[in-house]
Amino acid sequence: MHKIEWTALSKQDYDSLDGSQKIFVDKAIVRIKESGMQAGQALHGSLSECRKLKNKKMGLRIVFREANGKIEVIQIVAIGKRDKKEVYKTAENRINAE
Repeated sequence: MHKIEWTALSKQDYDSLDGSQKIFVDKAIVRIKESGMQAGQALHGSLSECRKLKNKKMGLRIVFREANGKIEVIQIVAIGKRDKKEVYKTAENRINAE
């Protein structure tokens, strides 16, 4: 079982979701806790250390990665819509800002 770590901004992403979106994210978090970095699909390019879980119907993506220097800790980087790759740009900016 993996531990989940939220960044301040990813927690804000979560708090801004509506009820049905939070249900999807909550289920995805359980999946990430159980499977760790085996959950979801690998991302490429500057986000190659990240993975994503998605809900096509809602258009939501959860971008996550292993927390720096912490074994079995998964960090939620961003939650949002794919619209014009916005969630991936947000995730990249947050990672680069560290």
